[in-house]
Amino acid sequence: MANFDVQIQDIIGTFSDQTAMDDFMTAGCKEIINSLPPQLLLKCADLTTLNNVTPSLDTLDTKGLVLDVLRYDGTIDQPCRLVPVYKRGRIQDASDMEVASSTDPAYLIIDNTLEIYPLPTSSQVGRVHHVIYPTVDASAVSTIANFPDEAEYLVVLYSSIKALGKNIIDLKKSDLSISASAPNVPSLGTVSYSDASNADASASSVSSITVSSVSVADITGNLPTYTKPSSTVNFGSGNNFDTLLGTDEDIELASVELQKQNQLLDAHRTDVQNELNEFNKENAKYQASVQSVLAKHNSDLQVELRQAQLDAADAQQEASQATDVDKFNKAQDQALDLQNKSNTLQATIQNNDDLIQKFSTELNKYSAQVNSEVQEYSQNLNTNQQNYNMYLQQQVKLQQDYDKGLAQLVN
Repeated sequence: MANFDVQIQDIIGTFSDQTAMDDFMTAGCKEIINSLPPQLLLKCADLTTLNNVTPSLDTLDTKGLVLDVLRYDGTIDQPCRLVPVYKRGRIQDASDMEVASSTDPAYLIIDNTLEIYPLPTSSQVGRVHHVIYPTVDASAVSTIANFPDEAEYLVVLYSSIKALGKNIIDLKKSDLSISASAPNVPSLGTVSYSDASNADASASSVSSITVSSVSVADITGNLPTYTKPSSTVNFGSGNNFDTLLGTDEDIELASVELQKQNQLLDAHRTDVQNELNEFNKENAKYQASVQSVLAKHNSDLQVELRQAQLDAADAQQEASQATDVDKFNKAQDQALDLQNKSNTLQATIQNNDDLIQKFSTELNKYSAQVNSEVQEYSQNLNTNQQNYNMYLQQQVKLQQDYDKGLAQLVN
């Protein structure tokens, strides 16, 4: 037969905590032994010989129930009578009628220590027949010493129930957390036109060309963020299921608790979807607002640029009225400076357009990541719910089998 850890995993599936399985097996043995009738309790007993020292069993909680105590008188093992602790002095007083003797020995239990009187010696030993609570290494053995064979399967069922309870507690309980980071709003350069300067000539001056500055497009406001719902989900610690089923063994109240947890889960899932819908709505509004602001900004720039070109044409017309040399020099200098200023203006506009395009791409990517993470969380939540329900159903079935088997064993 397979070792106990394999038997447990054959029932519930993978369970890697060997220390927990050892503890569950050991606790199961103790619970079952405490429920056994006398005829089966004898199968859990052992004999300890005490001699030549103050006799004691380490701790009765560990060694278990004392069934019989004997003391050899040189001829036979005499049964020891149990006396209360307050008579400890009287059974050692040779003049007292209750004094213990080799043919009428006595024993008592004080501070979890068993004492036999007269004290056993190397030739007149004491023997204690007592119940043992086994310590089980689930990964090393397939049988339990000093334990009824017909009850071993109940220990496996007990450990399987406890292991399922630990699996329920270990289910993922983390809150929704969005790891995606919203993009930084770009800082746009100020688009302004510097007046073109006139060449230094003797001809009459041409009036300066001025273009009104256009305010920088403001796209910093109302960048949407995803707000996780305030509700949380807890499959394990914090609910009463394990207490109702594992401790109180109340299947009906455990089922009600299961329905309650499923209702809380449905409400939490609805909160997650509502927050996602709100995020997507605000994101759409924000992007529409950005496009509107940028459209107006570009329109204003084109108006001012056209005005600058009209002013330049007027300046050139004035220059043509001067002398030929001055007119030619003035026009050349004016055109060159105007082109330089125009190029600078266009470069700033192009750089701002590039920044805005990059920001728009990052914003779309951020929105996609938020939706992806919410979807993944919802899928994990559904998987955990399925596992939670499966573990609960299996735990209820095993508990019923355990209770039925223990009742049959005891009766």
